[in-house]
Amino acid sequence: MTRFAASQGFMGPFSHDGQASIAPSPPWHYAADFITIETWVDPVAIEALLPPGLSLHPDEAGLVTVSFVDWQACTATGGELLDPIRAQYRECIVLASVQYEGKLMQYCPYIVVDQDTSLARGWALGYPKKIGSVWITRSMGMPSIASPKLEAGATFAGTVAVKDRRLAEGHVKLSALADSSAVTFGSRPIVALRHFPSMFEGQHDRPAVYELVRLQAENVQASPVWQGDAALTIYDAPIEPLARLRPTRIGRGWRYSIAMTNRNNHLLRDLRDTSLSQEK
Repeated sequence: MTRFAASQGFMGPFSHDGQASIAPSPPWHYAADFITIETWVDPVAIEALLPPGLSLHPDEAGLVTVSFVDWQACTATGGELLDPIRAQYRECIVLASVQYEGKLMQYCPYIVVDQDTSLARGWALGYPKKIGSVWITRSMGMPSIASPKLEAGATFAGTVAVKDRRLAEGHVKLSALADSSAVTFGSRPIVALRHFPSMFEGQHDRPAVYELVRLQAENVQASPVWQGDAALTIYDAPIEPLARLRPTRIGRGWRYSIAMTNRNNHLLRDLRDTSLSQEK
């Protein structure tokens, strides 16, 4: 929490009680339903998006997961749950298999979210979030044609759009419970790039923050994972990088739920040192 004069806040805008911040102070508690689709893309397309320190892992070169996610999040008081628009949002998360110092991880080169609070939290954590619209099939806890159950034969779908252009759509038709090989969110450590540019004259190419970090989740819980046949279509868009990650092959799909807490990042490498050494 930053404090000055009679104002405070974790992020701007600052106010007398800090409540106006676009994102509240951590820890942040989450629960979510996931639809995750396993794909393989041209490894060269992934390499073009990797920051210094990351490279393709030889066992999973070209492996990318695309997840459509329905989230609910709050702080320790749970007060956001009494004002649900502050707690609920949807995302499309792209994660590529990479390695850091030989260890298999996942890196997020692209993510779309429909709420500004999640956007700000993501930028603080290192997720490169953009505002868009994401929709997913929900299971409402009551069996109905309008509410598929988690069982063989049920189909769950997701779509994502940015600036009124649909970027992708996918679905998973469930067949059975998955085994431990499922590439679900958090099944590998997630590495992210925290980047904030400098606005000083002559320093636009020298970011004020340029860090490779590992995201640290606490209190992780996961439901049983259902798997099935998957489909994913990615569409062209004028400026969005997702089209460059168009699949060459579609693998499995999964439907599952998780809960977790984010409090801190772990610094892997300060890349400002890298950028300065490249200038010399």
